[in-house]
Amino acid sequence: MLKELQNRMEKENVELLIINKLVNIRYLTGFTGSTANLVVSQEGGYILVDPRYWEQANKEVLEFQPVLVNEDLNFYSFCKELVKKQRVKKIGFEGNHISYFEWIKLQDIDSDIELVPTENWVEEFRVVKNSDEISKIKKALEIAEKAFEEILEFIRPEVSEKDLAIELEYKMAKLGSEKPSFDTIIASGERSALPHGKATNKRIKKGEFIVFDFGAIYEGYCSDITRTVFVGTPNEEELLIYDIVLKAQKEAEEIIKEGLEGSFVDGVSRDIIQENGFGNYFGHGLGHGVGLEIHEFPPLSPKGNIILKENMVVTIEPGIYLYGKFGVRIEDLVVVGKERSTVLNSFTNDLITI
Repeated sequence: MLKELQNRMEKENVELLIINKLVNIRYLTGFTGSTANLVVSQEGGYILVDPRYWEQANKEVLEFQPVLVNEDLNFYSFCKELVKKQRVKKIGFEGNHISYFEWIKLQDIDSDIELVPTENWVEEFRVVKNSDEISKIKKALEIAEKAFEEILEFIRPEVSEKDLAIELEYKMAKLGSEKPSFDTIIASGERSALPHGKATNKRIKKGEFIVFDFGAIYEGYCSDITRTVFVGTPNEEELLIYDIVLKAQKEAEEIIKEGLEGSFVDGVSRDIIQENGFGNYFGHGLGHGVGLEIHEFPPLSPKGNIILKENMVVTIEPGIYLYGKFGVRIEDLVVVGKERSTVLNSFTNDLITI
């Protein structure tokens, strides 16, 4: 990845590039610690770590040279040395990921330096996954699905949403998850109409939908899955809503492939929901990329103008939310293919009744 990054720098006439978003540093170097900075020039790449991570960086990082920062040499003084040594006139930095304090410190490196904010340079590399990345995402999904299968027996009236979340996260951890890929969403009854309804002390009641939206992390890579179950016997309206959402999901999964815009795929699902009279109750995008972060490029939304490429990994997650009544969402993970894409999920998306 170092060479690809240097090629982008040469194309953009950037002589020194500073990367401080940790997930981007992990992607480029393999470093899994919680603090580091990356500096790239045409002469090489450097990862700056403090003494806590020195041994770790030397074991994990291959292409980039580890540099130990301490009282005598900090990140900014190191940059100053490179600027002077290499006669740098233009420095690029991740404009979306630095604080105002860091911006001021960058200006102090050299008053004659031109500072250029970059946007999503590393994210553009990350958007298409290699086979190893896809395998890790698939493993993270397998962990999540297995854990969900195991907690179905715990779903019953009077169990709280939080109890179910704790049990689900515990089982994912036992199966090999580093941690949940986001705060587990378990929302029942009227709360199921909240797209991001985190688990509360509310107790499950008979005659309610429960939306489970959760994921595991395996070797840094996330999974994301949503299943909606029903406690008891659903009525005609509840079955209708579930069937519309399921149809919207299946149609999008059937047509998604390389060369389409994210907005087109979103529109396939959205049109189905709209045609059935519930367009005003689907208030979010159809999906998003998944990888080292739970939300990555590309967006599948009405404004998602990124052209899909083979081996992008995205969610397909339509929903209908009738506020004050109930909501339904179903979510799968899909690997974009040239002619036909692959759904990674093995757990059924048919309605489960408890």
